[in-house]
Amino acid sequence: MRACLINPLQKVFFEGVVYSIEPANGFGGFCDCGGVMTQKGWVEDWLMIAECENCWKIEAFLYDNYRFVERFEIKALALTDFLNEILTVSEFEALVQKANGVSYNYSSFSRAKKKLEEMNLRLDEILDHLRGAHLP
Repeated sequence: MRACLINPLQKVFFEGVVYSIEPANGFGGFCDCGGVMTQKGWVEDWLMIAECENCWKIEAFLYDNYRFVERFEIKALALTDFLNEILTVSEFEALVQKANGVSYNYSSFSRAKKKLEEMNLRLDEILDHLRGAHLP
């Protein structure tokens, strides 16, 4: 997975790192379906996220020194789905258990914490969103 939009955090995962999105609203180009793309936000001045008003496809527009480089589709994932893709089952379970204040596997939690921190995700923010989540 090269990139995805993480909801409800409004962050984008791009090539192994998570970035905050500065909300924006404006014209974002035209979609392949012919619809108008609306800007959802920017990562600094090098990555624009836009969504089609017709087909709801989300695309990223990569820039280098304000020059357009590449356009590619990204998918939107719920936080739990994103975590399930990047963490092992035991790491995800440990996060949910920690968030809910129950006994958890410390070594699995520690590995999950390290992975999240390496990706630039704040653990306290993740735990806040996982409170009340249930394991399958």
